[in-house]
Amino acid sequence: MKKAIVFAGGGSKGAYQVGAWKALNELGETFQIATGTSIGSINAGLYVQHDFDAAYEMWTHLKVESIMKNGINFDKSFESIFSQRENLVPFIKKYISAKGADVRPFHNALKQYFDADRFFSSDIDYALVTCRYPSFDPVVITKKDVQDRENMWQWMAASGACFPVFPVMRIGEEEYVDGGYYDNIPVAPAFRLGAKSAVVIDLKQENNHEGYLHHPRVTYIKPSRDLGTFLNFEKEAIRFSISLGYNDTMKVYGKYLGRVYTFIPKPEDEELLSRVAGLFLDLLTEMEARFDFSYAVKIQRINKFDGCTTLLADAIKKERPTETQLFLEATEFFLRLLEYDPDVILRPGDLLYSLKAQVDGMYPLLEYDYDTAFANVKKFVAAHSGKKNEDAKKLDDNRYLLIAAALIRALQRAEI
Repeated sequence: MKKAIVFAGGGSKGAYQVGAWKALNELGETFQIATGTSIGSINAGLYVQHDFDAAYEMWTHLKVESIMKNGINFDKSFESIFSQRENLVPFIKKYISAKGADVRPFHNALKQYFDADRFFSSDIDYALVTCRYPSFDPVVITKKDVQDRENMWQWMAASGACFPVFPVMRIGEEEYVDGGYYDNIPVAPAFRLGAKSAVVIDLKQENNHEGYLHHPRVTYIKPSRDLGTFLNFEKEAIRFSISLGYNDTMKVYGKYLGRVYTFIPKPEDEELLSRVAGLFLDLLTEMEARFDFSYAVKIQRINKFDGCTTLLADAIKKERPTETQLFLEATEFFLRLLEYDPDVILRPGDLLYSLKAQVDGMYPLLEYDYDTAFANVKKFVAAHSGKKNEDAKKLDDNRYLLIAAALIRALQRAEI
């Protein structure tokens, strides 16, 4: 049964896909079809060549100068653009005269890494998406569609011609622009090539391609954190994306745990996690059942007020999460309150031991009335986090206070 790997478009965020590819290799996943749009068409092409090393080298050595002459890194801040003022004026002049950035460096890099012999002799089939200009009619190109094999890279350049930032790509008598204008996640072309299942490596946190989102044969790997803009080629941004792609893929396949944070459990952690998760849910259920929500629910509590477990389940987007999944989401909320670094890989046993040491000094919260207990939670968080902690604002909602209080009490009671 043929499986496809689908590489979404997203500019510099495509580094995420190399991290995912690395994880998939380690997991023993193989694919007989690779499809891609925009930067995804290039990553898919290198996948067809069985050339992970080339992909990794390309991304880890990538600079804005590798993409466009007098290029500008577009991250989230205007200040970053102004700090590159020595390139700003030449970039604008070239952009106006050429009707887009000067992307000859991008084309040269494509020619450097594209290997026609390896690509066309590969046992992996391929498709990319681009659009004709100015009609924006979609064009899907497969291996068998290409006569001029040495210049296959031109079709990849056409798929990634993110007009109007990049100029249109001319091939023969026609002009083409980025395939993302039509289909940024080319799952359908993969199925048309004979795939029976697909693994999609998306580059956006929000849901895309709703038509396949719930398809039982389509697995989505998507960023658990924001990858930034699509034209930021700073080394640290590339490193972050590769690392996140690897970790998120391991989570999808159940090797790592967590949503924003990454937990790598050892076998001896499983019993501990299950035990503390059960204790947490016992306490949360008891505390929530006894708490008076009448200030927020005037007539009917049921059907009008999402409970604590619903908040946690919604965050992890699971309709029927396990006790351990709910506990880990509550732990992630607590870690954000305490401003733990999400880039640090965590072992659950060590983490719970560390958190228990932090909260053991507090007087047992269930010995207090709710108002006093909640005040102590806020005081504890304020003492262990900065003044601008956005997640601390959630503590204005008593449901989040119940979650934090139940977690603290579970840690205090647990034998870790």
